[in-house]
Amino acid sequence: MRVRSSYIWALLIAGGVTAWMLSGLFSPAPSADEAAIADTAVATDEPVKQLTIKALRVANNQTPLQVRASGVTRTSYDVQIVSRRKAFVAAIPAKEGSWVAQGEALIELSKGTLNADIAAAKAERQAALAAYEDAKKRFSADGTLAAQLNAAETELAAIKATYEANQELAKRGLQTELSLTSQRAQLTAAETRLFELQSLSEEKELSASYAQLKSVDARLAMLEEQLGFTTITAPQDGWLEDIMVEIGEFASDNGRVAHIIGLQELILDVPIPQARISDITIGDRADIEIIGQGNTTGTVTKIASTANLATRTFTIEVSLDNRDGALRAGMSAEASVTIGTVDAFEISPAHLNVDEDGQLTAKIVDADERVKTVAVELVRTSGNSAFISGLGDDTIVLAAGQAFLSEGEAVRYELDTTSGENS
Repeated sequence: MRVRSSYIWALLIAGGVTAWMLSGLFSPAPSADEAAIADTAVATDEPVKQLTIKALRVANNQTPLQVRASGVTRTSYDVQIVSRRKAFVAAIPAKEGSWVAQGEALIELSKGTLNADIAAAKAERQAALAAYEDAKKRFSADGTLAAQLNAAETELAAIKATYEANQELAKRGLQTELSLTSQRAQLTAAETRLFELQSLSEEKELSASYAQLKSVDARLAMLEEQLGFTTITAPQDGWLEDIMVEIGEFASDNGRVAHIIGLQELILDVPIPQARISDITIGDRADIEIIGQGNTTGTVTKIASTANLATRTFTIEVSLDNRDGALRAGMSAEASVTIGTVDAFEISPAHLNVDEDGQLTAKIVDADERVKTVAVELVRTSGNSAFISGLGDDTIVLAAGQAFLSEGEAVRYELDTTSGENS
């Protein structure tokens, strides 16, 4: 049987195709690196570049070293004013919720009969004073008592002489016993009068008269004091927070009638940890940030000698000038007490790190242009900036992008010189 040539060629072509296809199954696969290079070559025609990190050149400045803590404001004083007299409220010249000056009238009470009682007491005093002056004149060297004694002695001498003469006459029978008895009675009366005058005590008489005068003075002073109590005044400059009575109302003795507080000077009580209390002294300046009210300054005026048993902190008092009345008692505030200065560098907190031990660190560039992690100390914060110490001047500290670098890694950086902004 004869085979056509066309069939032979068809078989040869089919065998060749099959052999070519089978050759692909047994050829070695490309390596991972060759595949990555091939993929990179496909993706881009540019070479890979090293990352450039933003950096800052350290320039330290004198920065306040501060102790920071939160506290609450209170008034410098808080006084409940009471009535010192039982009386009706006649007038209220002061306005509740306003500033008042020391001595300013707040409430007027009814005077009643006080003015008449005072006038009577003054008249009684004049009489007592006149009696006292008369007593002093009576016991003077040329006073009435001396004259009375002289007269009594003269009278006694005369009566005694007459009586003795009549006694001689009676012995002779020339004088009756009845007449002699009458003269004896006159002699006894004269002796008694002289004895009474001699027994008068200057000290006793003057003391009694002076005591009467002082008794009237005491009653007059009490009445005048009660008259003063009819006008209730402000004990010192302050804010009249409340008036607790109305016109026509009866005010009782020692009853509360008004409430005045010291708002012109506020006190901020700040608890300070035991470790930092020794750094603070009387007179230190404190920068105060009051929530919703902005910033102000104060002065440390008192430091507690004993700790709060619950918190183991020591409370300091910071005096705040509030003459404009912008602040109120009970406001929350944060105090930063300046205890000295230190060289520090301003930087964004985003460029700092914390290690496993809780130590604050920064990444700098060493002499070999490699990354080095160094410990720093936080001096204070202000807004979006942190002030740190521990870096020398001209040190290159890595900023934006430093989180992608590891210790000892070679670094390529670019200094940020934009108008001193360390962010």
